[in-house]
Amino acid sequence: MTSGRIPLTSLLGASSLAATLAATLAGCGDDVAGSTTNSTGEATSTTAITSSGDTPATSDTPTSGDPSTSGATGSASSSDGPELTTTSSTTELASTGEIAESSGTTSSASTTGDTSTTGDASTTGDPPCGPGSPGPDADADTVPDECDLCPAGDDLKDSDGDAVADACDPCPQDNPDDSDGDGVCEGVDKCKLGDDNIDGDNDGIPDACDDEVLLVIPNGSEDYDVAADGALVVTRGANGNIYVTCFNADRSVRRPEFIAGKYDMQPNDVPPHPTVYMARQSQKVLTTWYDRNGGDANHRLAYTLLDDKCQPIVENKTAIQIASGYFEFHDGAIDALGNAVVAVSPNGATRVNWIDASGVAKVQQNAFDINASYGTHVAMNQATGAGILAAQIHSGNGIYYRRFKPDGTWQDNAAVQVPVNYHYWYDGFTVGMNDKDEFAFLWRSGGTTLDMRFFAADASLKKNVQRVTIDFEGWNGGHCYDSFRLRHQEIPLRGDNFVLGEVYNWITPQQNRITHHFEYTSAGELIAEDSTKFNLEEGLTIRVDAKGFSYLRDNQGIHILAAYP
Repeated sequence: MTSGRIPLTSLLGASSLAATLAATLAGCGDDVAGSTTNSTGEATSTTAITSSGDTPATSDTPTSGDPSTSGATGSASSSDGPELTTTSSTTELASTGEIAESSGTTSSASTTGDTSTTGDASTTGDPPCGPGSPGPDADADTVPDECDLCPAGDDLKDSDGDAVADACDPCPQDNPDDSDGDGVCEGVDKCKLGDDNIDGDNDGIPDACDDEVLLVIPNGSEDYDVAADGALVVTRGANGNIYVTCFNADRSVRRPEFIAGKYDMQPNDVPPHPTVYMARQSQKVLTTWYDRNGGDANHRLAYTLLDDKCQPIVENKTAIQIASGYFEFHDGAIDALGNAVVAVSPNGATRVNWIDASGVAKVQQNAFDINASYGTHVAMNQATGAGILAAQIHSGNGIYYRRFKPDGTWQDNAAVQVPVNYHYWYDGFTVGMNDKDEFAFLWRSGGTTLDMRFFAADASLKKNVQRVTIDFEGWNGGHCYDSFRLRHQEIPLRGDNFVLGEVYNWITPQQNRITHHFEYTSAGELIAEDSTKFNLEEGLTIRVDAKGFSYLRDNQGIHILAAYP
């Protein structure tokens, strides 16, 4: 630190300086008794004083000698005593009070405890700038302005002991000030787990501490998905546009609703049925939809891939195209990095294609042909990108699957049948796969019967589970068709466990629309179950994040529940 004190030499005039030197020399006694000057002007000494112009009288030292005794270069030092340091005509006192002086040229020397200056004095012995030090003090707190940490007020007043003066402390009574960084001081923070300012359902409880949050989607949604941290995306189709809205994990809006794609509107045509998938890790977003695309010859499954900011990577691309194809029952899945698969069974044959994380689609191919115009579902091992594609015949005993590897080649040589007691028509089942390639099927075999089947990674059977339900539809168990008709029905995961649930169709009266959800291990062992009134007809409308929250969609919006089921 540069001292604010006035240099000693500026206080001493030429006459007083000479007097000081004389007095000091006289008082030094034997320290200077043997000093002489040789004929060359070189100076040597084994005593405490050296100078580029003075000549102690013991022995001569060559100008090229050891700099510890030579004065010819303009620098002088001694191994026997304190040094002097001078600059130009300035003469200063060394730290011991002894004297050094220079010729007219610049000389310098340095030892521990010496003072060096070019006009200001700075020594390690000066007291640090702080309370009580002299100098300007605009806020009158006894701390000079040059080292005042809080010009707005008293540096010495720190009520919470966090080393920030109260006048400059946003939360002068709190240490720490604001642990969750939401701008609310710790002492009055309602929710230290997250932002107090985000309260999606306006119930006075910040979302991060609310066990039940209703996220209202103003224009409604047709599909939704969540990432591992709870980031959320929703989609809908209207007036020839595919709309997407993206949310951050704290429920704040990442990107307000925007147009992510287009479709060709035609009277009496199949709706676009947009679906949306969010990669749990990279948070890339794939949205897919049916598009007539200008005519019967061009029917296609279209897609847009977005980055983690919900900005387009590619837009309005074609994944699968079949002339005059019936594309209502399409489906897709995405892995943790953003690689995706899409499938549809437009005219009996089940078609599939893969889209990489940069948005480039491969060449579509026929996976199998079981005359499956309706229910088609896919699921992925989100860690590796492997997966399973499944489809059904109209009804009866006709659910088939074929697994694929991460590179899009086939694990199974052909479609494999899942023997079932019965499944209902149009869309009567769904499927899921965990990070160990274990997979599970869910279907309804009767009006009061829900079936689950769990498989190992080698496709061997682990367990069959059958649960009794209420008669949702109220038709003595005979009309539970289309229980899975909503698109995007991949069974969600909690770790390696499967989260499954009851489903019902449009016939179901309101009083019966209470569904159970349950978590099973991949071996078919029940872990937990619970019930809710938050659901929709014709679908397994539940998503799960890695933080313990479940996301249930209904006509009000998306209900976010802690520890459910």
